[in-house]
Amino acid sequence: MEVSKTIEISSINEIKILSNVRLIHRRDLNPAYTKNNLQVSFSISGDLFGNITCYLCLDDQELSASDKNFIYPLFVESMNILVGKQISTDPQLSAFNLKIAAPKMSMNSKEVNSAYKSGIQSYDLELDGLRFTILTEYVIGALN
Repeated sequence: MEVSKTIEISSINEIKILSNVRLIHRRDLNPAYTKNNLQVSFSISGDLFGNITCYLCLDDQELSASDKNFIYPLFVESMNILVGKQISTDPQLSAFNLKIAAPKMSMNSKEVNSAYKSGIQSYDLELDGLRFTILTEYVIGALN
């Protein structure tokens, strides 16, 4: 099997998740870097294959246990909505028959620098006066 080009995904400008929660695409040219993050990943199969990994950047954030209990499930649900919306509205992806696996969450931080990786989009998760950086990494390809 030979792999063709990686699929480029168009970004979503803004999604309102709840009345007090928004995801906003960042357009600044400054690369994002994180060492302390929570990850949720989605496997893609069907006409295309690959995975989507979303990072909740927690660098320089001090969260109480109650904050974590509020933010972590909201992050996973927000990423579920973002990934579903991108796959259903992206002109390249909407024509394909795709299966998205249930999200898998990992508390093991991974060092990510968007300056050295392609296929990463940056969002701000805004909720109740708090703002978190979200990095989404798309590695999706098609077989020839």
